Amino acid sequence: MNFLANIDWAAPAVLASLAAASIATLGLAAVWRNSGWAERNSAYFAAFAAGVLLTTAIFLIPEGLESSVYAPFLVLFGYFLLYFINMLIDSNEKGVTNAFVPFLAVGFHSFIDGFEYGVLFGHDEYVGMMASAGLIAHEFAEGVLLFALLRLSGLGRNGAVFFAFIGAALTTPMGAIASQLVLSEVEPDTIAMLLSVAAGALLYVGATHLTSHMREGLKHATLLAYVLGLLLALGLTFVHVTAQESFGSHSSVEMEDQ
Repeated sequence: MNFLANIDWAAPAVLASLAAASIATLGLAAVWRNSGWAERNSAYFAAFAAGVLLTTAIFLIPEGLESSVYAPFLVLFGYFLLYFINMLIDSNEKGVTNAFVPFLAVGFHSFIDGFEYGVLFGHDEYVGMMASAGLIAHEFAEGVLLFALLRLSGLGRNGAVFFAFIGAALTTPMGAIASQLVLSEVEPDTIAMLLSVAAGALLYVGATHLTSHMREGLKHATLLAYVLGLLLALGLTFVHVTAQESFGSHSSVEMEDQ
């Protein structure tokens, strides 16, 4: 239990992961109380998240290229890692006897999301904020998705909610906590490489994984949610770049004065 004393529970990555877990829990509460409402609106959460995550991934890729010559391969690795995880989910959608595969796949997916918070906030707080907006928003749809898959696997409604809470909600803070324990022991170059992997993972979630859920909503409303996600991420990017340029110019002036 000594490792718990070394965790900064107020760290942005941990707080973001707790917010994500809360949103996933809200999704589960909604689908438990009114499965029709949750399923009708999950497409709009997915569309908003896709817009944010796609923009964030595109913003991160050039930074990864500046840090490592292996960045393109690491981006592809992050993309196909999540592709493989979600392929496990898809391969079990028609099954009615085995709930373990979707539970494990979504749980590992959420754990990686939580670990990404640590990587992204450790790299840059603005980048962490951008990614968090999308990752947190898509947790609602992810909680609903895992509940549906567990129901298809034969679990009852209460059992599906319980295991979906563990797989879609609880694993995210676990990933953020694990990132604190791991990232403190690695070199900055390794963190830069993990950033490229995270960019590939975000690219998959934003450009591939969430698009299938977006088709389930009304076309114009889904497009509006998607554009709002893009605009939010672009706005945060603009503020970030402006702040960096301002900080850099002030630093240059101070060095010249010295």
